[in-house]
Amino acid sequence: MNKTPYALEFLWHQIDFAISNIKKPKYKLLLKNILTEDIKNLLEKKKDKTGRNYEGGVLERTASLSSLAICMYDNYPVIDIDLLLTSIILSGVCQLYYKKDCFNLLKDYPEIIQFLFKKQRTKPSVEIFIYDNLIKLDREIFIRTRQKKS
Repeated sequence: MNKTPYALEFLWHQIDFAISNIKKPKYKLLLKNILTEDIKNLLEKKKDKTGRNYEGGVLERTASLSSLAICMYDNYPVIDIDLLLTSIILSGVCQLYYKKDCFNLLKDYPEIIQFLFKKQRTKPSVEIFIYDNLIKLDREIFIRTRQKKS
């Protein structure tokens, strides 16, 4: 497969829906400033090294993780969904940068850095637990459904 089987508009709709569920203004503004048209175009082309090794793989993974997080939030509304969704979206964006550049881009958001850089974690939280396990779950589902199609 050379590119994602999903329409880019569909994937962006999922991500836009996730962003619309973020209530904290500082996270909405951060995403608005980072998700420029240039970054969006790069995300549409970026391959995901963790499984979706085709054009649009990172965008597809980000949309999938965002949707899974919202489903999780429906059942556990005490989760800081703003932090979780922002971190998920930025994890996709950060795949466009060198680690150091991504770190510098987010240095004013230490709560987000803990999600993206495991060595920076100071204390465990339910949101970090969910983040790590949603990534594992998404990867496993992707691998199994891909095997089923073969």
